[in-house]
Amino acid sequence: MQNLNDRLASYLDKVKCLEKENAELECRIREWYATQGLSCEPRDYSCYYKEIEDLQNQIVCATIDNNKIILDIDNSRMAADDFRVKYETELALRQSVEADINGLRQVLDQLTLCRSDLEAQLESLREELCCLKKNHEEVNGICKKNKQGSW
Repeated sequence: MQNLNDRLASYLDKVKCLEKENAELECRIREWYATQGLSCEPRDYSCYYKEIEDLQNQIVCATIDNNKIILDIDNSRMAADDFRVKYETELALRQSVEADINGLRQVLDQLTLCRSDLEAQLESLREELCCLKKNHEEVNGICKKNKQGSW
């Protein structure tokens, strides 16, 4: 604790010393201004007003141009975002349609196989029908002969 008190005392001494030096420097500065000082007549800066005004106008124009460019960049960014969203939507729609088409192709393949089977069955049934008709005609012919011959 004593060590901290000693350190605080040394800091306070340094601060007092610096304050004295600062006061001396301020006195010297005042003396210098008193002897060398500012001239009594104020300076005329009116010759610079036109140039200052031109520079201020250039700053305003540059600021306006900069804001226009920033606005164009923002508009372009928004348009790009819109196109990205549209692209993603169209891509999702395309993928959905392609998936539907692939599903329908599988159904079409199944229907084609089923149709082929049914056509084969139909042809088989037609042939069977023809055979049955021939057999029927033959049986009818035999029966007619039998009827005629047995009477």
